[in-house]
Amino acid sequence: MRISISSHSTQPWKVHQLLNDFRIEDAWQLPISIKESDSIDDVLSTFVLAIGQIGKTGLAGQLFKLRNWLGRVFHWEEEALPRETVKPGLIKNRYAKLEKIAPENLPKGGFDHFNLVYQLPTESLLEIENKTVQAAVHFGKVKSENNYSAQMTIYVKPNGYFGQLYMLIIKPFRHFIVYPTLLKAVDKAWRCTH
Repeated sequence: MRISISSHSTQPWKVHQLLNDFRIEDAWQLPISIKESDSIDDVLSTFVLAIGQIGKTGLAGQLFKLRNWLGRVFHWEEEALPRETVKPGLIKNRYAKLEKIAPENLPKGGFDHFNLVYQLPTESLLEIENKTVQAAVHFGKVKSENNYSAQMTIYVKPNGYFGQLYMLIIKPFRHFIVYPTLLKAVDKAWRCTH
């Protein structure tokens, strides 16, 4: 379910220091109940599994295929960088400077066009950059009264007027097709693996 931005911004997470010039596009509580022993890597792995599942079938899958096709036709992904690349302006570079970490010691990994920026005990951050937008997906583990829950927050910085228009056009598709399908897939994947 969608949550308020304040539910995310009041948590003591590293992401607030890195992305204060990005806007929060969406904030969601994932439909899973996690234990203290469940790691943020478990949440991230479940998300990656769910993305892979919805990308293959159904209306959400068709939207992913259309977006990938349009990206190839219009070369939207040309600015995306290999996972191990760090350049000025990227979130991963900001993180390296903030933590005083040499680029070669930054965390490796990610999936699809998303690069892992960091993974800490209670949060994880991935970034993507292309001609339409610079964006990040943040996952956070939140302690509630009886157990823990997981939040997913999307940060964006559109690239120019085209990026702003692109984000506006895809908003209803994200809210009414992609996110509901994704959250159901996350719930199913979590139940299957835990």
